[in-house]
Amino acid sequence: MIVQRVKKKDLLDIWIWRNDAKTIFFSKNKKKISLKKHKQWFSKALYNSKIKFYIGAIFYKKKEIKVGIVRFDIKKRYALVSINLNPRMRGKKLSNLLLSAAKKKFLEFRKMRLVSEIKKKNLASISCFLKNDFLFFKSKNQYNFYQKSLS
Repeated sequence: MIVQRVKKKDLLDIWIWRNDAKTIFFSKNKKKISLKKHKQWFSKALYNSKIKFYIGAIFYKKKEIKVGIVRFDIKKRYALVSINLNPRMRGKKLSNLLLSAAKKKFLEFRKMRLVSEIKKKNLASISCFLKNDFLFFKSKNQYNFYQKSLS
């Protein structure tokens, strides 16, 4: 898995993945995002020092295939971590590799506690974070919270 910072050229892929029905089902925001609004948000987020995006890719038959993105929203004492896969890459056991590689890259940049907020129904995402050494620490409404401490 090759992981690198998200670039301007990734805008359309990320927008398409964000508007996928399964992504919307597991998201807090249940509405599709227009391309215009996504472009506005993306250009701000890309240069926001409090947000780090990593995109993962694999090579198959000499062709690069984008797997998904991992986003780190930096707060005062932790970074909130979220993952979104390319819908075509779901079910291929790649989310663990993507999260692991992005987590490693982020922690090289900044050492801090990582937290993820995951819908209780999102069993695939919960499994991915647990396999990446995140531990359950609380539940609130329809969400579970998992953390990875530095110790």
